[in-house]
Formats: sequence, structure tokens, C-alpha cells
Amino acid sequence: MTAIVHELGIPVKSANWVRLLPGQNAKGEPILLATMGQDNGGFFVCDIDLKTGHCTQYASNVPSSNFPTAAYMNPSTGVLYVGGAYSGHLHRYDPNAPRQSRQLEDLGPIDPELCSFPCRIDEATDGSIYIGGYGGASLTRFDPATKQFTRHGRLDQTDQYLYPFCGKDGTVAAVVRVCFVHVVVFNPRTGEHKTVGPTINVNDAGKGSLDGSKLDLIRGVDGLLYIKSSSGNFRLSGMDAVPVEQVPDAEPAPALPDGTRAEFLDAQAQVYRRVQITPPNSSPRQLMLDWEGLGTSIYMVHAGFDGKLYGSSILPEHFFRCNPDGSDMIDLGQCSVSTGEAYSMGNLDGKIYIASYPGARLSIYDPSKPYNFGEEPGSNPRDIGRIDQVAFRPRAMLTGPAGKVWIGSVPDYGMWGGTLVHFDPKTEKIVSHRNIVQDASVIALTWLPKLGQILVGLGIQGGSGTTPRINSVPFVWWDPFADRATASDTLGFEHLEGVSALLTADDGNVYATVRARNKTEAGAATFTWELLLIDPAARRIISRNPFQPEDRSPVECGLLHGPNGAIYGATTMCIYRIPRGTTERQVIWRATNENTDEHLYAIPAVIGNRYYFNAKHRLRYLELPSK
Repeated sequence: MTAIVHELGIPVKSANWVRLLPGQNAKGEPILLATMGQDNGGFFVCDIDLKTGHCTQYASNVPSSNFPTAAYMNPSTGVLYVGGAYSGHLHRYDPNAPRQSRQLEDLGPIDPELCSFPCRIDEATDGSIYIGGYGGASLTRFDPATKQFTRHGRLDQTDQYLYPFCGKDGTVAAVVRVCFVHVVVFNPRTGEHKTVGPTINVNDAGKGSLDGSKLDLIRGVDGLLYIKSSSGNFRLSGMDAVPVEQVPDAEPAPALPDGTRAEFLDAQAQVYRRVQITPPNSSPRQLMLDWEGLGTSIYMVHAGFDGKLYGSSILPEHFFRCNPDGSDMIDLGQCSVSTGEAYSMGNLDGKIYIASYPGARLSIYDPSKPYNFGEEPGSNPRDIGRIDQVAFRPRAMLTGPAGKVWIGSVPDYGMWGGTLVHFDPKTEKIVSHRNIVQDASVIALTWLPKLGQILVGLGIQGGSGTTPRINSVPFVWWDPFADRATASDTLGFEHLEGVSALLTADDGNVYATVRARNKTEAGAATFTWELLLIDPAARRIISRNPFQPEDRSPVECGLLHGPNGAIYGATTMCIYRIPRGTTERQVIWRATNENTDEHLYAIPAVIGNRYYFNAKHRLRYLELPSK
């Protein structure tokens, strides 16, 4: 059986990883550039007309160069270097070239083995360009004259993120994140590197490190490099760190040649259209930018209690809404201070609850009232803040048990041990439980009405930048009224790495998609995704069925109730129906290997007999079988 896919449109056309770069060209003339990311069509550079706001766009033509995660503009020439994720390529835009021949030049891969996500770019006194990268805390030098890369490899064997800085005295250093935050100094002549100054253990500090509040590497107004930390301050000189009492102010942000400042007025809402130009001695003026985006990927779609379809885009997080037929589609805008994406949503008592990344912030939206986002009482949606100081990716939400909103999450960057949280809408009190299984994270939740308990699905992963500390997790039964675990069980799995979805069927049994690690006869490890049917009262598996390699992995939170009591699931490659009481899978639609833009990643939804899902930035649906 093959269902027909219907296209509804593109809900959000925004940009991410946006930077505004004021400066000058080689003639000393003022220029204003911007880098903007999008996952449809690749990132682009805007050369902005300072009088009109018109944007001339130069797009990357490198596959997977979607996000300009690192950018540096030379203050004397305006030549712009941009690192593209997740291609790991370095790009260059030269505003001094004749306008008809300008382009976003691909300079090639930064480090094919270690850098897929450029973290930071800086320029040394000799004109060399240094790029730090994730996933191997790598440092690479690029010579603009020869267009040659010198790849210095890993500067840390544990962490994965590297952010380089260059001082005017020739010092090259980098801050390493995220588990053990520290500074490494680097000798450009010999390639030698070593750690200097303090090291901050993020788990001991009790919070993440990306905000730099515990340790920062800065370039001061004097052009020298300094470590500013809760464990002391240091000035870097070559390969040494010299203790100092005071750290000078950081160098000022770039400006136009006469000191004029430029900033986005709508950056917090991640709209990036209104730019304020502020000269040193006159009144500010505004520019409206006319750049055109091709579409922002959808992270999840959600069936509202009011029969409408809601959802979230990813980086930036914009909340959207439409009718089931796609009419009245609207990008409502910001719904959280997080601005990443909504990881989970739930309906309770006429409101929609939205849990967002980063920071696992909770927002509450009442569709019956005007849209007016904020953090103050009366805002709608209202961002009420982080659910706790550990949670970062709120992957699971369950509304209703004990009258509360339950949220399961993966911890902050560099940390292990996620949380299970409940929010009481009446009192707005939040209670958080960490490590209900040591060093595990809560990934999926489902209500067991016959038992009056919540079944919790876990995963072995910690926050970004970490390696799992455990190799297996059990299922956990949780009493929402007593607010405690009542049982845990592996259900016979020796190495269960994680649960990606849970759904309780009408008869009280539970469907689950899980990832297990197995051993071959030769002793090598293999990994399989399986669909399980579980009897939660007897704590046993009724039926199990492995997914085939061509199915790829199940979509997170991808098990849904459909019409007539049917249950539907999704993998990266297909949408399937599960006959009652079995783990058989009847594929009703399959993507093609050739067209990766059709592959499924977003959390889907069902309204009536329509199954809603995405193809990257496009919202679509298919009609579900009547029988």
C-alpha cells in the first residue's frame, strides 16, 4: 500500500547563525556584511547597501555548508572568512573584487578527519588564518597567499570543541570546551602545544560552560590574550601564562571606519530584518533588509487540542500554526528565550506547553488569546524559565498524570545524568529528579492508565561533547502521585542503549522503539533498532521485530495513535502501520535513497485521518488508510 503525499507549504523562512559584520574595504570605504545560515540552499553572505538595506546575496554551493558557525572579517580589507557546518569547509568572500565577479569562494575542507563544525576563526599577525573545529578539538592554519592548509590535529584528547585566538604579540591560544574547560597555547613554528592556567570541570561546577561564565579567553584592548576565570586571571605570552590581578576590557566590537555601530534590533526574536545604524555624534537610523530565505527546517509538528496544527522550526525556533488543510499558515515567531527548537509539546486544560532547547525552557501558550511572547505575566506564550539547571534537551513530554506536565531531558553540554521533571500548572512549582538511573537521560514517557504509573524510557547519552559512561539502561516505572520510581527492569536486554519512543495502546500494552547492542560470534559489537510490544504489568516483551537496514533509524517520538485505533510509526525512510497486537509493520509510504530531502527527521503528528510530517522545510501530509 502506498499513500499519496500532499504538500502544504513552507511555514518558516528564517535564518540562523546570523552575524552582522561592519568594517571597511581595502580603500577604507565603509561596508556592512552579514552571514546567514539555512538548511535549504546553504548559508549565504549578504553585502548590505548602507543607504537602502538592499542585500546582494552570495550563496555557498558546497553540499552541507548550511550553517556559518564561524566567521572572521579582516579589519583593514573587509575580506571575510566563513566556516561552514557540517561540511567543514572554509569559504572566502572578497568585497574588493569587481562586483560582477564577486563570489563566495570554496577554499576546501579545513580538516576532513576532525572538523565538521568550525568553532572559531582568527587571524595571526603574519596573516595566517587559524580555524578551530569540532569533532576533534582540531586546529588548522590556512595561508591566504598559497591557499594551503596546515592541519595540526587534535589539541585535546578528551574534549571536542576548540576556539582559537591570536594576540598582537604573535601568541596563538585556544579555549577547549565542554567537559573540562581550559586553555591550550600553541607554538606556530614547532607545532608544540600545552595546557596553561586553570581547568574547569563542568560537572563539578554544576552547570554548562558555553556561556563562558567560569572561564573565558579574551583579546584585550591592548591586543594581548588573557584568561579570565573563577580560579584566577592570566596574561598569555608565547607558551607561558603569567598571573595578573586585573584583566583589561575586551577589544571593542567591529564598527564602520568612522566609529558607526550597526546592530540588529530584532535579533532576540531571530527575525534579522531591522538594523540600527548609530553614528558617533548623530541620531541612529534604521535599515530594513530585504534578504530572501528559502526555508527553515521543521523540527516537530504537533496536534493542538483545538484541531489546529502547530509546530517548531529549528535554529531558529519559530512557532507556526495552520489549519489541517494548510490554510491560514502563519509563522507566529518567537515562543521561547531558548531560540533553538521546541523539542516537545503537550496539551493540558486548554493550553499548549512547549519545552525548548537550549536550556530546557518551558513556555505556556493559550491559543484563545492574542499572541504576545514574553517572560512577564500576561505574555502569550509566556516563557517561565529553565525547568532546572541540568536539563538542556527536553526530549519527552507527557501531560495529565497527577494533573501535571512531565518532562524528560538530556543534560547540559559536558554533563552526564539527565532529569525527570514535573510542573504543576496550578502552583507553577517545578520538581526535578536527576539520575533516576545513574548517568542516563530520560528520552520517552508514556502513561499506563491501568497501572496508574508512567513508563520511562531512557538513553545512555549525556550532554553534547560527552562519551557515554554506561552501556545499558533499564525501563523505569514511576508513580506520579508518590513521585518516585516503583520498579525498573531490563526486560531481558543485556545492552539496551536507548528508547526513542513509547506509546500505550488501547489495551494497555506499550509499543516501544529501542536501540540494542549485540555481539556477533566473533565478538564484535553490532547495533539493531527494534520495535517492541511490552506488557507493562507483567514486565515482559510480548513481541519484537528488528528494523531492516534500509529502514534506517526510527524517528524520535515517532509512534502515534491513528484513526480506528490503529498505531503508526516512522523511520528515517518510511511511514508504517502496526496491526493490532503485533509488531508487524505495513509500510504505507517510503522515501527514496536518492532524494535525501525527503527523509524523515521531524517529530510527526496525526489529526483525523491525516499524518503530518516534514521534508526538511516543507510541511506535508498523507491520508491514512480507512481500515
